Amino acid sequence: MEQPTDTQMMLAAAITFGLAVGCQVVAPKLKLPALVLLLPAGFIFGAIAPGLRADAILGEAFPVIVNLLVAVILFHGGTELNYSPLKRHEHSVVRRLVWFGWPITAIVGSAAAFYILGLSVQIAVMLGAIVVVSGPTVVTPILTFARPDARVKGILLWESNLLDPVGALFAVVIFQVIKATDEPSILDASLLFVEGLLVGILCAGIGIALIFIGGRMVRGNSQLGTQVIIGSVIVAAGFANFLADDAGLLTALIMGFVAARVALKRGESLADAGPFFNTVVALAIGVLFVSIAALVPVEAVAEIALPAIAVSAILILVVRPLVVFLAAQRSDLTRQERIFVGWMSPRGIVAAATASSVGATLVSLSVPTADRLLPSIFIIISVTVAVYGLTAAPLARILGLSAVDDQPEGSEPAQSEG
Repeated sequence: MEQPTDTQMMLAAAITFGLAVGCQVVAPKLKLPALVLLLPAGFIFGAIAPGLRADAILGEAFPVIVNLLVAVILFHGGTELNYSPLKRHEHSVVRRLVWFGWPITAIVGSAAAFYILGLSVQIAVMLGAIVVVSGPTVVTPILTFARPDARVKGILLWESNLLDPVGALFAVVIFQVIKATDEPSILDASLLFVEGLLVGILCAGIGIALIFIGGRMVRGNSQLGTQVIIGSVIVAAGFANFLADDAGLLTALIMGFVAARVALKRGESLADAGPFFNTVVALAIGVLFVSIAALVPVEAVAEIALPAIAVSAILILVVRPLVVFLAAQRSDLTRQERIFVGWMSPRGIVAAATASSVGATLVSLSVPTADRLLPSIFIIISVTVAVYGLTAAPLARILGLSAVDDQPEGSEPAQSEG
């Protein structure tokens, strides 16, 4: 493969950032979540100019950049959890959503991928592991656009933020099992998962210390304070990923939640960095969606479109309502709240980033049907984002859950309020 020229890299960057910002500017005018525009924009860009895709321009650096940008986004999601507090019984609903949703989604998703998409057993299980994740990269913009009441919003934000690192670690374990040349034991897989958890927690502690030490040194300077936060997240997440695959996602989430909570208890706040940091996160979400959507080959999408849409329908109409039905048992969630929560589980950047990362390796290992993993995930992401993104706001209004006074109409959909 020829090395891209400087002019090609400049053009690629200009188009990617232009599409990312343009979609987020136009979307409110069309009264749509920006995500509904970002995915097709990126896909069309990749189809028209494959030589300008991020993987062609950045090479092996692309997955590293994706992982670190996702870490910054998850850190932001972690801080948002402090502004969406839950009551005790709502915590139990979130725990059930995660711990029921994780295995049920993985099992049903794997079965659907095997029988409907025709994927090999290994790739079907890999797809089932990946579609477990939802995440704040898609849930937050859709909720910001739909504006449901604070209780429903809090439950969905907590679930999505917890599912991303847990689901990513689970997917990494499955990936390692598939990649291994010999049959690893259940103990080996469990140890790998525990290793990721421990590394994530340890590096989060280091990152939090960096935030507060650096923050004390630049006290009163919000611009340097923002740099301290972003730098600390990248240092801690990068080091965690060096020690254990994808542990950086957990590191970033813990850092965001704990650092914001500690700051609040000390009478301080990370909000001074808010406006600029929110802008960085919104731009990162746009760039990532455009870049990863551009990776998907047109031919593969055309070949598996209908089966992948069928799998998406199962996840939307069967799996999610079942998970919420089980999770809401013995809770005081109203019927309307259960319906809305049961109609909100889009897939996003972590799913796409994981699929693009592991898919290339599995193809190089000649694992059967590995080349269909990323296109399948892309279609599932596109369908879930389109369905939930277009219906969330009307459904919230119909159910009487729309907090219409919380935020003015036409506010930036890809930017969280925190």
